[in-house]
Amino acid sequence: MTDPQRRRFLVGLTVGGAATVAGPLALWRWSGGHGHSLGSGPAPKLSELAPQARFVQPLRLPGADGLLAEVDLKQPLRLLAQTLSVGLFPGPATSLWAYTGRVGAREVGNPLLHARRGDTVEVELDNRLAEATTIHWHGLSIDEANDGSGLHPVAPGARRSYRYRVDNRAGLYWYHAHPHGRTGVQLQRGLAGLLLVEDEEERTLRQRLGMRWGERDLPLMIADKQVGADNAIVYKDGADDWIGNRVLINWTPEPYLDVIPAWYRFRLANVANARMLRVAFVQGDQVLPMQLIGTDGGLLAQAWPVDDVFLAPAQRIDVLVDFGALAPGQRVMLRSLDYVAMENEDESGAFLPDPMADHPGATPMGAALDLMELRLIDCATERRPPARLPDLSALSKIDPLPDTADWPVRALRLRMDEAGRWFINDWNFHDSGHEPAFSVRRGSREVWEIRNSMTSMPHPIHLHGFQFRVLSRSISPPDIRGRQVAPGGLTAQDLGWNDTVVVWPGEIVRLAIDFAQPLTGTHRYMLHCHNLEHEDMGMMLTFAVTD
Repeated sequence: MTDPQRRRFLVGLTVGGAATVAGPLALWRWSGGHGHSLGSGPAPKLSELAPQARFVQPLRLPGADGLLAEVDLKQPLRLLAQTLSVGLFPGPATSLWAYTGRVGAREVGNPLLHARRGDTVEVELDNRLAEATTIHWHGLSIDEANDGSGLHPVAPGARRSYRYRVDNRAGLYWYHAHPHGRTGVQLQRGLAGLLLVEDEEERTLRQRLGMRWGERDLPLMIADKQVGADNAIVYKDGADDWIGNRVLINWTPEPYLDVIPAWYRFRLANVANARMLRVAFVQGDQVLPMQLIGTDGGLLAQAWPVDDVFLAPAQRIDVLVDFGALAPGQRVMLRSLDYVAMENEDESGAFLPDPMADHPGATPMGAALDLMELRLIDCATERRPPARLPDLSALSKIDPLPDTADWPVRALRLRMDEAGRWFINDWNFHDSGHEPAFSVRRGSREVWEIRNSMTSMPHPIHLHGFQFRVLSRSISPPDIRGRQVAPGGLTAQDLGWNDTVVVWPGEIVRLAIDFAQPLTGTHRYMLHCHNLEHEDMGMMLTFAVTD
């Protein structure tokens, strides 16, 4: 069967390196997996759909070619940053900026990359855009030269090779453009993809769960785009909080997914510019409980039952959901529930009027938003999946939080000045630039205490090059306090390794960071808000790790 969505992925890409497509992983896309069909038949012709139709296109799954094609990084890979014309919506094709390549006879775009802990990865970026770009390897422990931040932009027509060892635990990581001052527009136009890392713990869990990758173990890469009448992705430079009027999951607009009455594993990544999600699976007026088993940096020590999870831009979660009590024909909605957005709270005049005029048709931040419909179908085989999960009380080995009594504390404040510019302490990247705001001795350990001003908004703070443990939350808003499951105000989402943490207005979050590295010399990294418009407006600083 040929997928019309993949057929629309235009040909003409330059031949790349000798990377290999992950064979068994890609083949299930066409085989039907556990014996049930992947949808209600072939993807519909876009020309036959209403322009604003939702939940009429089947979810794009990882496959052999096109967008979200699976590529194993056992061999070098060459990616071109270039513009593609892709049929996503009824009517004219949409112009995307994408990382593209040729893998044998297959053409791939923003591929889902596979690696194992301990692998050495080699990726060459060939920039065919009219402006500088990069590939930032989000969440990886990595050296400055390979981090892919705007410290090392790749000029138009130039190339850059990234070569590094994957030292991270298994988990869903991602890669995206990170040119300073242009990150927002480049991600909004499409320069992002997923990176799935495996290790022995992950392989053991996958065997115990019995959920085949691509069948009942699925990635969900979520973004919103502002789409104009001509299907062009719209972006306004200098805007704050760029949100969109269409939701794309795995590059499919508001998709549907056929599921059988069984447990499923979903690995969600919020790759939106600014939209915070409060994700839940809703059937009628009931929320289906989830088991949270992983976050940014991989598996948690144990599963935690949750009804919904805040998922900020750049964050990832790994959840298990049970559809076993539902009957064929019933439907479930993956929804972002409503929440208090805590934006534009300032009364001093620093905040501009609500900019929704720039986003016609977009759901306001904090309002409920339907993302994907899940349709229950019957299992077409007598070999039904188990109705119960294995014991999940010991998923992974994670050390207890360290005793930080003698660790130095670095205080960081998130604030806005009278002119409406965002700062970390007194640093704004447009003023301080690439000069490190401070230096940290390699091998040292520090507590970073991040305090958000009360007259502010939620900031997803991302640390390059290192992961951290959340030590505590204090002065948190009620909806965060109500999620506490451990001392120190910690939520289930705080209990593993992370690279991005949300700091709510008025809140104080303390992080434990170990700056041990198998490196020498000076390496510079970024700390910034992953609301990409805040980042581009200068809510970012450079710090250095030295011998």
